[in-house]
This record gives sequence, C-alpha cells and structure tokens, in this order.
Amino acid sequence: MEENLDEILLGGQTFSWKKNDDGSFSSVLGGKVRRITRLEDAYDDPFLYDYFDLGYDYEKAKREIREKDEILKEAVDAVGTLRILRQDHFTATISFILSQNNNIKRITGLYERLSRRYGREVDEDMYSFPTPDEMKDATEEELRALGVGFRAPFILDAIAKCALLDEVDALEFDQAMEKLKEIKGIGDKVASCILIFGYHRTEGFPMDVWMKKVMSEYYPGKDKSYFAPYEALSQQYLFSWIRNKKE
Repeated sequence: MEENLDEILLGGQTFSWKKNDDGSFSSVLGGKVRRITRLEDAYDDPFLYDYFDLGYDYEKAKREIREKDEILKEAVDAVGTLRILRQDHFTATISFILSQNNNIKRITGLYERLSRRYGREVDEDMYSFPTPDEMKDATEEELRALGVGFRAPFILDAIAKCALLDEVDALEFDQAMEKLKEIKGIGDKVASCILIFGYHRTEGFPMDVWMKKVMSEYYPGKDKSYFAPYEALSQQYLFSWIRNKKE
C-alpha cells in the first residue's frame, strides 16, 4: 500500500507542512522550501531522504506490526504505510510544547505564527521555523500575543536551556526523558514525542487522550513493551486509526 502522506505530514508528527490545492505538500525545512507530491519525490533530495527515513524498511515493519493482533491489523489496513519523520531537536521540542492541551489545526497555526514572527522568509510567504538564537530575545508578552497562552514560559525555558538538547542523543531512553523534563512544562507525554520525532528514538510511546482510550479499551493490562520492537510506529498506527475512527 502506498504511503499515507496526508497522515505522515498532517497527522501530528510535524506541524510545518501544508497541503496545496494541486495535492502537493510544501514546507520550509533545512533553510529552503521543499515540495513533494509523492514520496518518490524525496529520493533525490539528500535532506528529505534522511527526513523521511527512506533507508529504513517500513514495509517490513508494517507487516510485522500487522501480524501482532487483530486491532493492529485493522489499524494498519485503515491507515496505510506510515513513517517516523526525522526532525530537528529544537523544532520538535517547541512543536510538542505547543501540542499540550491542543489540536493539530491550532498547533499548526501557532507553529506558523512563530515562524513568521521569529523565522526568516526564505521564499514568498514561506518562513523557516526559528532557531534558538533567533528566538533569544522573545518575551512572554510577545509569545502570548501570538496565542501560545500558558505555554509561553515553557517556550522561553526551552530557549534558555537549548544547550541540553545536544546532551540527549548520548543518553539512554529513560535518562533522555528525564533530561528533557528539566525544561519547564515538559512531562512524560511531551518528552516521549520529542524523543520520537526529534531524536528518532523509536522506543517512545506517548500517551495522549487518544492513546489512553486505545490502551484502556483494547489493551487493558498491557504497556508499551507489548509493541516492541516497534513501539513508536505501532503507537502512530493506533493514534491515527483511533483518531480517524472516532472523530
């Protein structure tokens, strides 16, 4: 089955992509505008090759996840092929701070406002997500004016502590979780999302409202170890499936 680009790019892993009227997707990544219509478009772009993790056999992973149980079989069949994107540490950190008590549409809007306010215009009306240095003079008042609400002090603390993001790669998963939680406002769910999507730590299994429903309804008594070695990818299938099934 062909990759589900709508779910990969617009389903909550990242908040930088837009779907255009012609069916293509566009985003500013790595300092330039990237446009794709199909995943095949990414193979000739070294940045996107890494970003989409194209060197990994997601078809094999999908088959093995699908064989685990009937719920995962239904989820995989409903969703199609997913991938875990490889994103920048800081971008993922701020993105998932924004995700707290929020929905994908609003998070995407906040992401764009931060890009317009603090990032660079790299093409007409297309802005890069700001770096920690570009946000170093941001104030709580400015951030609240952009609509981030109670998350403003958390964003400021992440900017102030951005150096710790470079320490996370060398840590074991549980240590990495604790290191990220040194930033104000980051708890287990947000730390797990940052590790999956900003560090490609596929042991992550974030528990938001949707996943708590899945686990209580279909996997009572089980934890993320049941889904090993595909914890993060299984979580993405279940998250996408239950969200689309119940929304």
